[in-house]
Amino acid sequence: MKRYSLILLAALCSGPAVSQDDLERYLPQDQLHWLSGDNDERYLALKKEYLQAFERGQILLLPDWHYHPLQSFYIRPVYENAPDFGWTTWALTPPDNDIRTDNLQTPASRTHFPEAADEEVFTPLMGALQQRITLLLEETISRPGFSVWVVEGITADITLRLLENEPTLMPDAIVLINAYIPQFQYNRELADRVAQSQLPVLDIRSAEANRWINEHWQLRKKLANKYQHPAYRQRQLVSSGNAGQRELTATIKGWLEFHGF
Repeated sequence: MKRYSLILLAALCSGPAVSQDDLERYLPQDQLHWLSGDNDERYLALKKEYLQAFERGQILLLPDWHYHPLQSFYIRPVYENAPDFGWTTWALTPPDNDIRTDNLQTPASRTHFPEAADEEVFTPLMGALQQRITLLLEETISRPGFSVWVVEGITADITLRLLENEPTLMPDAIVLINAYIPQFQYNRELADRVAQSQLPVLDIRSAEANRWINEHWQLRKKLANKYQHPAYRQRQLVSSGNAGQRELTATIKGWLEFHGF
């Protein structure tokens, strides 16, 4: 898989953007799975089958917004390695809607705490993400075991918003990797959203975490204590690079086993 990942990354980083159809040329056919929706829309999912005597369940992986799963330094190793300890992994690319600081707040503001954009800015983002996730869940609902989501960066914020609005999509547990949203007020609200989640939450920060992640990291844990969240855990990865990837995989594996998943 590593060889194919390098080929794909080279394709993504050179020349014009690579379409979903073009990705078929760079990936093993047994890992390609097309999700078909209404209006002839279709989305590419990556899939790796479990490699143990029994299937523990399904792990859905969503990288940071604007990234392909194999471009993500921390999503990719979970996708590749979780099948070794009994999970079937599925990876989706987030929608291509643009998310930036200046479209999440009043652009003209020069204050340190600019006015946040109206909450409706998230509606099309959640709708586009829901469409992809719903199609995938329709294909996996009959499979045995647990459902765990691993979500990264901005996508983690959009996913938690979606679950608040559509609780029928709720997995059994969620893992957050470097979760943030690049706007001060909304990033602060993310701390509340994480701490009050009804799910078992593993909240991971890597050694390379950006300022948005670091800004309210301690607050999330304090709020989890305030709201008496019994299944919230924070983990700081002490290693970076390839060692950080291995630490991440081991951390997720151990946490899942601790909860009986």
